Amino acid sequence: MSRNVDPIFKRLYAYQKERFPVGLLIISFMPAILSSGVIVSKTVLASHVILSLVASLAYLLHIRIIDEHRDFEHDSLHHKNRALQTGLISKRELSSLNYLAVAVFLICALLTNRTAFIVALMALIYSELARKEFFAREKLRRRFFLYNSVNLVQMLLLQIFVYSSFAPQIPLTSLVLAHFLFTAIGTLVFEFIRKLKIPGQDGTGADTYTWHLGFKKSLQIYLFLALINVVLFYGVGLIILRCSYSLAILALSAIFLLIVTVLNHWKKKSKESDQIMQATFLLLYVLFNLIIYYVSR
Repeated sequence: MSRNVDPIFKRLYAYQKERFPVGLLIISFMPAILSSGVIVSKTVLASHVILSLVASLAYLLHIRIIDEHRDFEHDSLHHKNRALQTGLISKRELSSLNYLAVAVFLICALLTNRTAFIVALMALIYSELARKEFFAREKLRRRFFLYNSVNLVQMLLLQIFVYSSFAPQIPLTSLVLAHFLFTAIGTLVFEFIRKLKIPGQDGTGADTYTWHLGFKKSLQIYLFLALINVVLFYGVGLIILRCSYSLAILALSAIFLLIVTVLNHWKKKSKESDQIMQATFLLLYVLFNLIIYYVSR
């Protein structure tokens, strides 16, 4: 594998574009951070929003780099066009970037409050266990769904960190619980849809949901999870507003859109129909979080 001689910043930009799209992550996470803040705290300070966003991006980058190292051998066999495999960036450079990401994450936590710092430490300890595959590499690797589930816990810890960034003592209310479930299912949907491939494009790595479940069943599960997310959004809205016909109309419209895009992808099985399906859920999730933020203020 030849080493790329392009300047490091140029290669880092290319790497993030391929493996860690910062712009898309900001669009996804900013509304969720705003809704999380207003759910647990009466005042949502801009400084806390910025710290939460930067910390979230840093932790996500940390997780991504851990995945790159952990899956290096697998990707070298089954995903030879990825950044590490093509020499776009080296493992050593990613390790240096990882140290920076961890430092930024901890600094943001320290600048927030003690609870956030403790949660940040817990999240880093868990990610270290995930890096070592919980000292059960072969057993976990053979259980695809369990493997993905234990790694998904990192995202739940990140959500708790975001709550603690706004409220050192997270209120244990039905509203917070409903919102946590809403964000947890949203995260699960993003994870699921990311590994939902068009028939014939699963590759050879046996590392997608369509490989293990088939295309139709995977679509059905995605739709089921997405509909649960809509229901949870409606539940959060009802707790805040008590009763809202506009909210019910929005939820029903969202359900209609999700069903239409799934049926369209089921029929066409194209890159365009896949992008439409993914973009629809992303836009709905962003919209839901923004609505929660504005109606809670």
